[in-house]
Amino acid sequence: MDLGRRGTGRAHTAGSALRELLLRLGLRDERIPPSETERIDAFHRVVADRKLLLVLDHARSAAQITPLLTSAPSVLTLVVARRPLSGLDAFPVPVGPLGDRDAARLLAKIVGKQVMRSARAALPAVLARCGGSPYALRAAAPRLLDPGPLTAAPPPALPHQEPTGGLTMSDSDPVRTAAEDAYRLLRPDAARLYRLMGLRHWPAFDAEAAAWVAGTDVDAAEELLGGLADALLLEHTDNGRYRYRPSVRAHAEEAAYRHEGIAGCSAATTRAVEYYLRLSVTAARAALPESWRVPDALADGPDGACAGRGDAVARLAVELPNLVEAVATAEEFGKPDTVLTLCRALWPLQLKAGHHEAVLPALRIGTAVADAQVPGSRTAGALHAQLAYTLGELQLGEEAGAEAAAAARDERAAGHTRGLASAIEFLGLLRLRQWRFADAYDCFDEAYAVLDGIGPADEGAADVPRARALLERHRGRALRGLGRLDEAQEHVRRALAAFRANGEAYNTARALTDLAEILLAGEEPTAALPLTDEAIRILSEENADQHVEYLRRLRERCSGPQE
Repeated sequence: MDLGRRGTGRAHTAGSALRELLLRLGLRDERIPPSETERIDAFHRVVADRKLLLVLDHARSAAQITPLLTSAPSVLTLVVARRPLSGLDAFPVPVGPLGDRDAARLLAKIVGKQVMRSARAALPAVLARCGGSPYALRAAAPRLLDPGPLTAAPPPALPHQEPTGGLTMSDSDPVRTAAEDAYRLLRPDAARLYRLMGLRHWPAFDAEAAAWVAGTDVDAAEELLGGLADALLLEHTDNGRYRYRPSVRAHAEEAAYRHEGIAGCSAATTRAVEYYLRLSVTAARAALPESWRVPDALADGPDGACAGRGDAVARLAVELPNLVEAVATAEEFGKPDTVLTLCRALWPLQLKAGHHEAVLPALRIGTAVADAQVPGSRTAGALHAQLAYTLGELQLGEEAGAEAAAAARDERAAGHTRGLASAIEFLGLLRLRQWRFADAYDCFDEAYAVLDGIGPADEGAADVPRARALLERHRGRALRGLGRLDEAQEHVRRALAAFRANGEAYNTARALTDLAEILLAGEEPTAALPLTDEAIRILSEENADQHVEYLRRLRERCSGPQE
């Protein structure tokens, strides 16, 4: 578990680390508790009878890792940190750099004894320069037969670059020293790509993003990225993307400011944010084209970037860490409109696939920017509603309620009746999660009444039938909670008919889920079973993973012991 690598350059919290560990240990996303305390209990239960070696890398503090420790007899936890962590009850094992003998043995394993014999004269300088760092030794290994670049004087200063007097900027860190050595041997186009993509902490980027930032084509960028990975300046991720080691990225960023200057670095970072803005808006519109919450398509946005709704949701999910970083970057660079649009483009992912913990930092930035820049606007109301939804899903009820109220306040101030009804609806959904079914039903009734204020010629009139169908569905959920099953069925069946008529696959599947739950509550599992099967098929095509996992468990209840 790498505790240091997170979106927007932040380390894992104990809660987010526990969530990832539970996922790796086989717990379904829907079964992971929302609170840190409950996750600790779940983690202890899951590992109680297992034989595990748990390695916690890049640990920052005892507070970060103490919740990840367990007294299970067959679990050994190894904590890796750059410095001793005070307050941690552990057996300390100081690990310094490799000595020359072990460093030479590592090099021999990499390049072979024949190469070591051939490079005997250069070996002392190589070992001294690598400082016992395994990474630096691996990076130096391919150049053992050509020791010149390892010991040469520094090259002339590049434009916008101050002479560094050798490599004093990185001599204290063998990893950055190795990065400088490899960097000096790069072709100009590879060196430029290396510098520009290192300007921000993009958690894992692909060739398309790199091509946009560097102003080249995707095939050329893919070739350059592969070469940088071969030189150990980038790492391959499990899904075929690329990322920097932290010290290597720091070197790339320094090199960028020396070579490109502030203006060049700013322009490259702006291009990166623009790329993720175009990608997110295009994918969001493809994933949920009927929703007014999704930002309008960009005038120069790409065409045909997603094969369908499911592909669009998957694209948003895989790019989510980069989108969170793009939000933070846009906020830092003083681009509020970009921040707000990026955050609004996250809505289909929140609705269909969850990822609430991951989107939360971006939404907090977005609502703060909206309150500062466009208070009392539709955009501010929309972002407060998105944040309320995610907080509700994370069972942070008090804060979710405050955000729903803020959404209603802003929508009312903006005179956006459709948005006001939706904000009240969100408050009702929160009451559902809190099992306050009567209060939830009242919220849905209030929202329905607000919609009645939209006349046929008013703005938002076209969306009213769909909004009423959603409220019918939610009314049915509240009535099920109150035990009024016949009435609940009536409401949900009306919603289902409306969604089928409009060709809304996602909401059709959600209404099917509700109807199956009502039938199960009425002890009619045989009638509920085909509804769950149809909903699973629809939502699987849409990559609505969080709902599919729930439906599979619901289906188990329908099928009973005979299956």
